[in-house]
Amino acid sequence: MKTKYYVTTAIAYPNSTPHLGHALEIIQADVVARFNRLLGKEVVFQTGTDEHGTKNWETAQKEGKEIKSFLDHNVAIFKDLYKKLDISYDYFIRTSDKKVHYPGAKKLWSELVKAGDIYKKNYKGLYCSGCEAYKTEKELEDGKCPNHPTKEINVFEEENYFFKLSKYKGEVIKKIKKDEYKVVPDKRKNEILSFLKEAKDISFSRPKSSLPWGVPVPDDDEHVMYVWCDALSNYITGVGYGTDDKKFKEVWPADVHIIGKDILRFHAAFWPAMLLSAKVKLPKDLFVHGFVLTSGAKMSKSTGNVIEPFEQIEKFGVDQFRFNILDSMPYGSDGDYSEELVVERVNTELVGNLSNFCYRALNFCNKNFDSKLGKVDKSDVIKKIETKINDVKKAYEKYDFKKAIDEILSISDLGNKYFQSSEPWKLIKEDKEKARSVITTSVNIIKNLVVMLKPIIPGFAEAIEKQLNLKDLGWRDINFKLENHKINKSEIIVRKVEKIDVKEESEFSKLNIKVAKVLDIKDHPDADKLYVMNIDLGKEKRQLVAGLRDFYDKKEIDGKKICVLTNLEYAKLRGIESQGMLLAGDDGKNVGLLFADKSKPGDQIFIDGVEKFSDKKISFKEFLEIKGLEVKNKKPTFKSSVLKTEQEEIKVEKSKDGARIR
Repeated sequence: MKTKYYVTTAIAYPNSTPHLGHALEIIQADVVARFNRLLGKEVVFQTGTDEHGTKNWETAQKEGKEIKSFLDHNVAIFKDLYKKLDISYDYFIRTSDKKVHYPGAKKLWSELVKAGDIYKKNYKGLYCSGCEAYKTEKELEDGKCPNHPTKEINVFEEENYFFKLSKYKGEVIKKIKKDEYKVVPDKRKNEILSFLKEAKDISFSRPKSSLPWGVPVPDDDEHVMYVWCDALSNYITGVGYGTDDKKFKEVWPADVHIIGKDILRFHAAFWPAMLLSAKVKLPKDLFVHGFVLTSGAKMSKSTGNVIEPFEQIEKFGVDQFRFNILDSMPYGSDGDYSEELVVERVNTELVGNLSNFCYRALNFCNKNFDSKLGKVDKSDVIKKIETKINDVKKAYEKYDFKKAIDEILSISDLGNKYFQSSEPWKLIKEDKEKARSVITTSVNIIKNLVVMLKPIIPGFAEAIEKQLNLKDLGWRDINFKLENHKINKSEIIVRKVEKIDVKEESEFSKLNIKVAKVLDIKDHPDADKLYVMNIDLGKEKRQLVAGLRDFYDKKEIDGKKICVLTNLEYAKLRGIESQGMLLAGDDGKNVGLLFADKSKPGDQIFIDGVEKFSDKKISFKEFLEIKGLEVKNKKPTFKSSVLKTEQEEIKVEKSKDGARIR
């Protein structure tokens, strides 16, 4: 019999570093897990990584790494992010785990075979490597995948196993319509019901000749499982399917899967159909969140508008980041995240409203009543807050995290107004016990806020809980019964942040710096200090003139991948045109080139948070006016942010810290 509350995220694909969408989803799942623990439920919270598939294999090959070593490195980065985000997951599943995952995935495959729902045929289809999925002509926009418009659509023809999705689409439709498998919000429910009407059988394997990395298909050494039976099955293999029947019965079915809208059909069509075929119970809820946008556009490296989660945590703090990314996402829709909004919300909502109320009331109690509470004031504010507490609970249950935040802040606002209008600083002179009642009521409001905030900003909630001299508060403790209790010393937890100087940060975007390979290099015929070199920028070749002869032999540069400012105005140096400028660190004594060994010619060089670049030509004088390019901690940086490509951080030779890059 099921005894535990089970929440999952989609498992992340670790072919690259985690982005803001990964942070959003894992935080949302953490909120659900923490909320249900507050209700007294025994929660199992699972996340993990999807480690097979073409992209992982090809990226590892491209970087010259053994696949397991490549994955171990990237998975460690995801785990590091989750640790920094204060994520309370119980189990992290890796689909490359042969002890935990492989047995269950193989068992699921065998159950589908037993049901007569797996067959083999030759297949020709349009394949998006970004989605790792086949597409129909109807799904493409101008011949491109709408979710990965920069990737080419490939035509594959090969022999695959197929799963009979068409056999189960009618039953899946009924389950979703009746909310037996509840897809929320409604617009995603309607979207999947529309898709299911025309759903066809799906490719279920890849030949090892195409993909040598994956879970082997039972009884067929020439095929590996495709993503559906492999990755989707993590939700059951991680809780004992195929390895621990007792555990599986205690945990399954999942109470909620939390996923992004781009993988809706996999979870709301393919997955329930597979479970029906295998005679496994369906999950209860599927919550589908939108994309995190910036200035209304989806973030991607190719469009140069990526905001990195690690940087945001470092810049603003973990609770501030959790609060803002949740607050930026309307229920089930896309949301807009920007640093300007973060600054505004932290200063007005977290500091001006919430932190201000907590500190004022607790500090007043410390100073005027020796930290000792009295009796609760039977004020009308209590009834108003009790109604809103119920609204907060409903919002959490509905996965409407923004609504929960809004209601919590409105409770804090009521507390602020109650404290201000009661004027305890005046009342204490006339009726000290009445003033103590006002403070006692205010502290009870704070106690209730602490419980409601635990899922959203656990660090802040824990700090205030300690100031209250309480511990392990749960939803059962939301009341106005805390009286004659001594609190601890109050402290300010959240402070204002400085406004971001967007203009200053965007200076780097004036510099269009790319990786170039040196094709050949020779001495300048009329200058003792200059080299002339031809370079490959990926889509074009150019000529550069550089003053490096006092610092480098030609053999140290020839064939190397250097960093070139491509939008500098062309100039003639001693009669020979230089079509750009290579970058090097100059500390006054040594000049050290910037190298990008692992990158390709033409790869964009960027810094975290500033990734839009102009093709507009700038003069050498304008370049010198842009301050902040220097060697710091033995790395080339702009205002302390390291220069990088998608493959690596840029390296600098010879130059000491403080060297100007030019």
